[in-house]
Amino acid sequence: MKQEQPFPKFSLIIAAGFIVLLVSSINFSFSQTDDDASSSGETNVVRDSVAILLDGKSLPPNDFIHVYDTTPYIIMNGHVAAKLPCDDNSVSPVKLLIGSAPNLTAAELELVSELSSPGQACLYHADLESTPSGNASNIVTDIALQNPTGNEINFNPTDSVVIGINEIHGEGQHGSEEGQHDGENTGDTDTSNDTSDE
Repeated sequence: MKQEQPFPKFSLIIAAGFIVLLVSSINFSFSQTDDDASSSGETNVVRDSVAILLDGKSLPPNDFIHVYDTTPYIIMNGHVAAKLPCDDNSVSPVKLLIGSAPNLTAAELELVSELSSPGQACLYHADLESTPSGNASNIVTDIALQNPTGNEINFNPTDSVVIGINEIHGEGQHGSEEGQHDGENTGDTDTSNDTSDE
């Protein structure tokens, strides 16, 4: 008669316990790394892309549409492409505002002439960059479309805005430190009708 030996069962229990401890410590170390990264204010590589179709929409006179916000994170690197109504000179009445609310200014848009139809719709693009240096005018967290004119703007069937964000900075409390979100507008919102068409 063969006697069972308790050693193999005991070994399996110890091995299973070791695996559980190992997995738990790996999960803990990952979550700790994520917390450290978000609180240290370092730049994180991300890839967030948003496409906004404007078909059938209108923009009332002297109004805006807020289309993107990363607060409390700062957009360090990104890109916007916008297909908007334009006149025969490839100038759009719609402004693309960037900055950190309420400090928004018109972005310098570059015309993509190969993909534009003057008098109908033109494609523009602009890079997004921030310089977190304590100056509110160098920070981008918000993107908006503005109608600075006295007439309603109706969008065409293929008008759209595509926003791509590549890097953000974890500068968590930049808004309160710089007085940007306390109701005081310390910057100027551009309401001119000029659009760069380089």
